[in-house]
Parts: sequence; structure tokens; C-alpha cells
Amino acid sequence: MSNTQSLSLPLPVAPDDNRFRLLLLEDDETAARLILGFLERTGFACGHATSAESGMAAFDQSNPHLLLVENSSSALDGEAFCRSVREKSAIPMLMIGPSDESAEVAAFKLGADDYLAQPLRPAILMARVVAHLRRAYRYNAPPKVEAPANPFGLPVEDETEGILPSGWAQCDQCGHSGPRAQFEKKNVFDEIKMRCPNCRSTEHIVFSLD
Repeated sequence: MSNTQSLSLPLPVAPDDNRFRLLLLEDDETAARLILGFLERTGFACGHATSAESGMAAFDQSNPHLLLVENSSSALDGEAFCRSVREKSAIPMLMIGPSDESAEVAAFKLGADDYLAQPLRPAILMARVVAHLRRAYRYNAPPKVEAPANPFGLPVEDETEGILPSGWAQCDQCGHSGPRAQFEKKNVFDEIKMRCPNCRSTEHIVFSLD
């Protein structure tokens, strides 16, 4: 596929509530449960398929924002799935496979945007997912004319650095990140305060305003 063809392929619209839809193609139920559990706790809406055929059905039904495709199982046929997706969509596609140079090269030739070597490391998985969502759905979005005010008076991520996707927050103390709504808690006076849902810190939260 040429670069011109790739650029002309569609992307789904970014969700207003920043709950991005992810689809995982993985035939190992135990591995899928671990990956999905981690991503869902972070605030993503996750789908799961165990074959190329069911994966395409799930893709057409859910219109995901990002794909995670396990490609070390010959029974799964992740290559056929990736080729089919790339013919009609430009969504970020992350391939999961063995730590092998030839496997990585093959993944990129199929149209993958990134490659994650097994065993997966949760922090790296999250960083790669957020980076690709940011690239596809924040940097490619039309610039906004007005920026909303900061109602909490807390440190705000410099938008030019592009660290957090739109509507997300991060705790600098423990590194936890996710949709900003997860960090917003009401106190006894019904005031909204920012608190990390992981380490409970209230003093190390940064977030994107747009």
C-alpha cells in the first residue's frame, strides 16, 4: 500500500468522553484477560476476538480507535486480519509477538504501526497505546480556537509537549494515567478535587485541558 493510499484511509471520530475503543485479537484467553483487565482499569473500552474472522466482525461492529494484534499463534492468522484492516482503515495497529527481528520487520510490512515484544510489560504497553492515540486523534485534530479555563488551579501539561491525550490526567508520583474523570473526586463540601485513584496523592496531578 502506498503512503498516498494510507493517508486517504479513514479514522473513527475521537470520543467526546475520551473513552477510546480498543480491540484485542488474542486466542490465548489467559493472556487476553490480563491485557484487557489492565487496559479497562485505565479507562479504555475494550473488545476481544479470538480469530481473524471474529476479529473482522468485531472491527466492523465496534469501529475501534486502536488495534492490538497477537501474531505469534499460527492458528490466529493475525497477518490476514492486519491485511484486511489496512485495506480500509488507518487506525493505529500494534502487533504483539516474539522478540525476533524478522517478526518485527514482517509486522511493519503488514501495516503495523508498532511492535511489542513478548513478554509484555504493562508500563510500555500503556505508553505505546497512549502515544498512538495521541498521534492519531489529538495531533491530527483541527486546532481549537479557545482553550477552557483551569478550574482547579493545578499544574497543566504543556500542550506542545504532547504528553497526555485530550481529557486525560496523570499522577507524577506513581505514574498512573487515565481519563480525567477518574481523578475527579468530590469532598464533603461538594467541591471537585483531583486525586490519583491509584496512590491517592492529591499534590502531583497534571492534566490536559482540551
